[in-house]
Amino acid sequence: MPIKLGNKADGEDFFDRVSERDDLWRYLEGNHIVLSGPRRLGKTSLLQRLAEEATEKGMLARLIDVEGIDTVDGFVAELDRAFPDETISGYLKTVGTQVSGVLARFRKVEVKLPGGLGGGLELQAIPDTPWRSTALNLQKRMSGAPLLVLIDEFSVYLEKLLVRDPADAERLLGWLRAWRQQSGLACRFLFSGSIGLNALLARHRLNTRFNDCHDFRLKPFKPAAALAMLTEEARREGWTPVDGSLDYLCQRIGWLSPFYLNLLLVTTIEAARDRLEEAGGAERQIQQSDVDDAYDRLLATRSRFIHWHQRLERDLGEPKLGFTMAILAAVAKADEGLSRRQLLARLQRLEADPDICAERLDDAMLLLEEDGYLDAGSERIRFLSFLLRDYWKRNHAR
Repeated sequence: MPIKLGNKADGEDFFDRVSERDDLWRYLEGNHIVLSGPRRLGKTSLLQRLAEEATEKGMLARLIDVEGIDTVDGFVAELDRAFPDETISGYLKTVGTQVSGVLARFRKVEVKLPGGLGGGLELQAIPDTPWRSTALNLQKRMSGAPLLVLIDEFSVYLEKLLVRDPADAERLLGWLRAWRQQSGLACRFLFSGSIGLNALLARHRLNTRFNDCHDFRLKPFKPAAALAMLTEEARREGWTPVDGSLDYLCQRIGWLSPFYLNLLLVTTIEAARDRLEEAGGAERQIQQSDVDDAYDRLLATRSRFIHWHQRLERDLGEPKLGFTMAILAAVAKADEGLSRRQLLARLQRLEADPDICAERLDDAMLLLEEDGYLDAGSERIRFLSFLLRDYWKRNHAR
């Protein structure tokens, strides 16, 4: 079975995330969630696994990808298609008496549900918009049932909607927030996306629209999980790692993102295969030299990383773009990262006023941390991915 790169990992291709799933299910009992974290951490794969586990938790789940939508009508229609009335009522008939126990766990307060769905629930006021009627019917149908609504690429969708119709975007966010805060609500919402929702909301001064959700930040694999995944995948491909080569691969990658771990492993196997063909050997072994060769090959392939640069050019105008690029260039040149004071000193050529410079740095770091460029969690600001750092140093930090 080929190692998946970029596609959703399911079945035997999904590794670990045991503690994260346990935590998410625990938080879902009393909260709605924003699943945040940089790109390439496997958020969509995690959502898919939660959807698969929902039945044993007593919930009906649907994973809804809204990346291709740019209107509120389209968004409401996607939810409507995912949870038609017959699906919800059929699910409740199937689980029967189990529902009361589930609702006791997942409901904020007790609410009476006579016969149909949504009885006794207050519907939120929505301005007179083309999607008002469908939205209210949807809310009425879904609110009283134990549903898990997993909305993927919500931040991508919202970014497009804010450009197309900012007023309608605010109306949608207001309706969703009021719905989530509704007394007796049984269904749960989990929002995620490949761009940072928190930074997007901050940019448009809409932070309060999601301050009722628990922000669950997904982290990279722990070393043991990363090594277990790489070992199993190498075995499936028929290769034997020697001389601690997979530990070395983890050290070189730095940030243990499932995608970049797999990318370097696939390229390492290609380098090992080429080495065997040139030397005429027969043993399918992965050596540390193969990892170094693969790392250099990836850095030489600009198409693997160019989107990181293009996204900043697309989203940031001047002078913010130049200031942000200066931050990345300065940090890329320092393998061990820079302290905040060191970075501010390097930025003074662009902004001499120290207070304004610090404010601009904080503003830029919100985006750069949320979208997975930099990490400021320790005493030093540094790139998360060593691969991205070295690519940036080679191409954008001269």
